[in-house]
Amino acid sequence: MVLAPKESRERPHSRLRPQGIRLVVVLACLQLAVPEFAFLDGRPAQLRAPSAPPVQFNNVTKAARISFVHFKGSKGTSTILEEAGPGVCVADYDGDGYIDIYFVNGRDLYHRGISARNALYRNNGDGTFADVTEKAGVPGNAYGLGCVWGDYDNDGYPDLYVTQYGKNILYHNNRDRTFTDVTDKAGAAATEFGTVFHTGATFFDYDRDGRLDLYAGGYANFGPGSQRTCTIAINVPTSCRPTVYGGTPAVLYHNNGDGTFTNVTKAAKIYQPNGLNLSVGAADYDSDGWPDLFVANDGIEAYLYHNNHDGTFINVGMESGMALTADGSEMAAMCISLGDYDNTGNLDLYISDFQDVPDHIWRYDGKGFFEEVSEAVGIALPTKAVLSFGGGFFDYDNDGWLDLFIANGHVYPEVEQVSPAIHYKQINSLFRNDGTGKFVEVTKISGEGFATPYAGRGAAFADFDNDGNIDVVVANNGDPPLLLQNGASGNHFLNFKLVGGKSNRDAMGARIKVKAGAISQIREVAGGGSYLSQSDLRAHFGLGPSLRADSVEVAWPSGTRQIFHDVAADKFYVIVEGKDALTLQTFARAPGASRVEKASVRRSDRK
Repeated sequence: MVLAPKESRERPHSRLRPQGIRLVVVLACLQLAVPEFAFLDGRPAQLRAPSAPPVQFNNVTKAARISFVHFKGSKGTSTILEEAGPGVCVADYDGDGYIDIYFVNGRDLYHRGISARNALYRNNGDGTFADVTEKAGVPGNAYGLGCVWGDYDNDGYPDLYVTQYGKNILYHNNRDRTFTDVTDKAGAAATEFGTVFHTGATFFDYDRDGRLDLYAGGYANFGPGSQRTCTIAINVPTSCRPTVYGGTPAVLYHNNGDGTFTNVTKAAKIYQPNGLNLSVGAADYDSDGWPDLFVANDGIEAYLYHNNHDGTFINVGMESGMALTADGSEMAAMCISLGDYDNTGNLDLYISDFQDVPDHIWRYDGKGFFEEVSEAVGIALPTKAVLSFGGGFFDYDNDGWLDLFIANGHVYPEVEQVSPAIHYKQINSLFRNDGTGKFVEVTKISGEGFATPYAGRGAAFADFDNDGNIDVVVANNGDPPLLLQNGASGNHFLNFKLVGGKSNRDAMGARIKVKAGAISQIREVAGGGSYLSQSDLRAHFGLGPSLRADSVEVAWPSGTRQIFHDVAADKFYVIVEGKDALTLQTFARAPGASRVEKASVRRSDRK
């Protein structure tokens, strides 16, 4: 079987369809590193840090004592549900300074007596993790898909929201390393419109009232009585495309400030009864100070909900140029990531696509339009060889330029029966930004962490060992996860944990601009993203050879602005809204070890 070339396809995910059956698609990622507000100085100049030996990523999953294995729960041929997950989300749930990991798992839907649960792994601070799921009380209670963290009650501890097949679940953090299921009390199950297949979600403060609101995506209208399988090629059974079932609505919840949420989907003008959401994330792409909402769909146009500043949104995906590809095709939008990859001060966009179709990068012009530049930046040809899921932009070598990681894996276990050249389990991809507007694939020279194929799905970024390098965790379908330790050295960094006061405590929607020498970079604190996943909310900046930042500027959702000057590199800082002094983050090095003392450093100018 020869796969159809891009020019011959009717839909982007219809790669293997002699009988007209479209492939299942799973959208992968939304990772944010964002453009400028009207900051105090001008646009960042372009300067590349000196080249260095290839950074090596090592698979330390077993060494870290992570024994979780994803259970897809299939019985015979997998269904669309069983190929969708899993996601993974990370946060410091207990406040010890180290980032913990939550893995989402499937369930036995065929009454075979097979036990499966989600897993929370606490970071011990010594390179190992401990499974604390039962003690913490966060096993999930249905077939799990994705997860996000957010401090919705502003008590200083992140709460956990898990998207499931059926009712979603909201776990409130009790601040004693345990959680309580408050889903019904909070009114956040996301089933008001009959949606049962939930996917990507994100916390964000869309009305800037200082409280985190919540968006929960809806996917295919796949129920217990739905068609289970379809066929590809000559009667090879496999899961069905999502359009066999049709779409379902997402839900937007407004945070009432009393521990409950109100469904404002229709009032906010984002009700989409036929949505096929997979990934979602919030970012202020047009720098007007209000968070907008990006929603990637499976086989229909992507949505870009522009915030109208009055509690409502308008979908501007088509006119902005990002809803479809440059040739007008709908995407199998596996991954969305937003980041200023060329350090021009504008938020650019990455969206992956299906096997045998290039992934896409759009360059934002700062005036409301995204221009696709996929071939020009060098990702079109190499990304045709894989089916991409979670990941996105991150600076793995600390040179000040955003690179790109993609978790790969097919959605048809039977694909090799149809085309032996295509594999269900695939090697993940790593692209290095060369600082000239190009991405160079470095997968094969980046260590043994890129040696083993998986059916990769969700992915999250975090500096798990607090060594100044961003590590990667990947959730694999039907397999153990992959924890990739970043072995970079030589370049310098800055890491910031933001704590809101007038703004929401997690500082979601805040922007940090770091200027070091001739390079200016932007990050926005944002939840959700990737594919069914969420990365560390701390903002990380590579500085290349610079030993300090000339300035660090923060624009808070409340409108407060702070700027710090002459900030020393290679430190983990805390910035508290309205406080004039930076302090250092504190880390409990290992169980029973003393904590690193806080230290005042540079003071800020506030506006």
